[in-house]
Amino acid sequence: MTTCTGKRIIAITGRPGIGKTTIFVRVFERLQRDGYRITGFVCPEVRRGGRRIGFLIRSLDGKLERWLARTDGCDGPRVGRYYTCMEAVDVASHVLRQLPAADLVMIDEIGPMELRLPGIRSVIMEALRSGKPGIYVVHERLRDPEIESILSREACTYTVTLENRDKLPDEIYSAAKTMLQQR
Repeated sequence: MTTCTGKRIIAITGRPGIGKTTIFVRVFERLQRDGYRITGFVCPEVRRGGRRIGFLIRSLDGKLERWLARTDGCDGPRVGRYYTCMEAVDVASHVLRQLPAADLVMIDEIGPMELRLPGIRSVIMEALRSGKPGIYVVHERLRDPEIESILSREACTYTVTLENRDKLPDEIYSAAKTMLQQR
């Protein structure tokens, strides 16, 4: 069991496809039902014919959704076989406007696509520096010294594996409740 005493950030990491976003969404839904004011975004994959064609970025309040990256149709910086979409910054800006009133920030994810778009990276940095409690999905190969420095000081990290992924939603939810009650 990971201990989060004295930490204000929960980081969820693990290999691609292991269930990080599923855990994130389950924890979000429970905290939302508890009445917490949550701002942030989730970046679900989009598949067509069984093949991943890109990723959306959706505000957690459900008010805004844009393409984050696609195999075609966007002309932002390339990450692997995907091209990032400048329109994604609209969602990040929406989240930033909600930050002052939020009890909690939740972002899925801090990864190469999100960080290649300066507007999204700046919102992630603003959220991390805000002092607000947060739950962040973090790409397993994150290489950003500034973000890594913040996470090393202020985050407790859960690494999702096949063995623990079914129990982690409850464990992370409990850690988040404790973190929020300490504020």
